Amino acid sequence: MIDVGSITGPWPAFVAGLVTSLHCAGMCGPIACYLAPAAGSSQSFSTVAGLYHLGRLLSYTAVGAVAGGIGMVALGWVDIYQHSLSRFLPYLLVLFFLLVALRIDKWIPQPKGFGKILAGARLRLQRLPRPLAGLGIGLLTPLLPCAPLYAIFGLALMTQSPVRGAEFLLLFGLGTLPLLYGVQAAYSRWQGAVSPLTISRLQRGVALVAAVVLGLRLYFFETGQGGLFCGSM
Repeated sequence: MIDVGSITGPWPAFVAGLVTSLHCAGMCGPIACYLAPAAGSSQSFSTVAGLYHLGRLLSYTAVGAVAGGIGMVALGWVDIYQHSLSRFLPYLLVLFFLLVALRIDKWIPQPKGFGKILAGARLRLQRLPRPLAGLGIGLLTPLLPCAPLYAIFGLALMTQSPVRGAEFLLLFGLGTLPLLYGVQAAYSRWQGAVSPLTISRLQRGVALVAAVVLGLRLYFFETGQGGLFCGSM
């Protein structure tokens, strides 16, 4: 049997990270300012930023493993068209990209209280050396009030596997890495050079292209009689 994963590959999770990082780049200014070493400091920005992003990747991977495990237990009993719900993940990714492209993702409800927890933790982390603070802030990234981020965490449930969930969110985290690191490294020059409207348009454009490409791949997969719905007709 042809696996739909062989058609979509790991790239949708990476692109989802790239799309989400376009949204987050406009809000990472305070983090970039905080992580930047003080003038005359012997601390390296690359070290501090590297530990921050290492913390993010570790936390994403852990959340993915937990979400995949929860999905395996909570959703494993569901059987639709003789397939597990994990087979629907690529289709839900298309929906995610469309929601971002149409800016409907901002209507996704966000858990309340996480922002206060994160703010309190940052105050405590300020007392630590900058590298340790960067690592700590990175580990707390899942608490950020970001609707697309929570949507991706929800999609990790659909992997129904701790290993696949960890892989899914690790690839997502790697997708967020290039832009966020670049923005932090050149924050003083970048800030104000690109308007929020431009960032929004770029994000929506990338999301729309990803939705179309992934949707077409799934369409040809279906029409080739190897898809999720063809065998049940």
